Amino acid sequence: MLERFRRSAGVPAAAGDELAAELLPVFAALDEIEREVARLRDRSEASAAVRLHDAEEESERILAEAHRSAAQQRHAELRSALRRADAEAEAIEAQAKADAQATRRLGNDRLPGLVADVLERVLEAGA
Repeated sequence: MLERFRRSAGVPAAAGDELAAELLPVFAALDEIEREVARLRDRSEASAAVRLHDAEEESERILAEAHRSAAQQRHAELRSALRRADAEAEAIEAQAKADAQATRRLGNDRLPGLVADVLERVLEAGA
């Protein structure tokens, strides 16, 4: 049927009502193809919208999980830093106690000699 349009001038062999009747099935077939294309496009658009929505939800879920994970990591780091600070404070306090005890021992060790020196000087001054 379409062979008739392949002539060099592009004019169909028949004209008028006969041509319209002859082309009616061709245009009906084209209409069905256009409807099928529209259905496919609609389904594709709907599928794309669902996929986009799912991707947005997944993205939000991943982002929320990342925020939770970051907060947990910050808290863990803070707890670790506090433990290190506590350990350092305990070490400083232990060193200070040891230094104070050493100073007391030194003072106690030197006290009898100092008392003897003071007593000797008082006695010399009074004599």
